[in-house]
Amino acid sequence: MYVFITMDQIQIADYLAGKVFDRELEFGYDVMLKNKQIYPLDDYGKLVESYKISPEDAYVYIESIGYDVYGKYRLPVTYLFPLIDTYTTVEFGGIVSSYLSKLGFYYPNVVYPATGLKYFSVVRLFSDKLVIELTDIDTVATNTGLRKIIVDVLDKGILTQEEISWDQKEEINDKLYRQKLFAGNNWGKAYKIIERYYIYHKTSLAKEVLAITDAYNRIFQPYRAVYDTTTRQQVFM
Repeated sequence: MYVFITMDQIQIADYLAGKVFDRELEFGYDVMLKNKQIYPLDDYGKLVESYKISPEDAYVYIESIGYDVYGKYRLPVTYLFPLIDTYTTVEFGGIVSSYLSKLGFYYPNVVYPATGLKYFSVVRLFSDKLVIELTDIDTVATNTGLRKIIVDVLDKGILTQEEISWDQKEEINDKLYRQKLFAGNNWGKAYKIIERYYIYHKTSLAKEVLAITDAYNRIFQPYRAVYDTTTRQQVFM
């Protein structure tokens, strides 16, 4: 499948890589504004609530984790498929929260209005490599069925409701997790298949992994950049 990559995505990835290598990006959840200022999620929320910045100023929702003690081969799913990582992204702290933020919803300390958001980015730092993937938030919401799930859960409240309840967010998370998006597999099962293939060398799963890879690229259409942590230069895979 052909993935259309913009110069914007390349520049964002390189900018984030520089922030990681210079230790200027806090691991966790951050929001990058259109002027490239990056704020931890809590700080961003305070600035929005005090009207010091507008939700329209938001541009990239960032989820970053450091695995400095591990080489990339120790965590193949996280390295090769960071947007399907069941222990982080698929808890939907990032995917669901970024889209709810883009829609203008609020949930204390988790979701803040960020209607200008365009991209969701995962940043994974290993001892030997840095991986950054960017995906268009609207593309993810459409291709994963998240958009429809939110409409179904909120029903008429989607037009009038401003604050998301914990129960609603958990229901959205659960419904998305159960979606069999990856060659007939939900997020957790796809993770296990990839893990068994790469870590335990279950070669009989090769065709399934290929199908999951194809679905991953079709659903997320990600821009992927990998950097060597020693040279700080971009490398293949």
